[in-house]
Amino acid sequence: ARLEEYKSKLVVFPKKRLSKVKNGDSSAEECKAATQFDGTILPLAGPSKDVVMGDVPKQEVSAFTTMRLAMKETKVAGYRLSVANRKDK
Repeated sequence: ARLEEYKSKLVVFPKKRLSKVKNGDSSAEECKAATQFDGTILPLAGPSKDVVMGDVPKQEVSAFTTMRLAMKETKVAGYRLSVANRKDK
């Protein structure tokens, strides 16, 4: 919502070129009417109260923990295989 509001108020000055006006450039009337603005451009709205962390169900097993353990097992698997081969000899 803030992005659309910002884009609607934005005035893009065209480069000094002799070619045609590019897409997104403001018209000559908008450029002449533009003024320098001091202060807060778009104030931040407060956080929404729609979702409360108590409403989100707690997972029993973390996906991050599962991936971390799988990565560690793949790293250690080669070492374990080489140790097993040494014991066989």
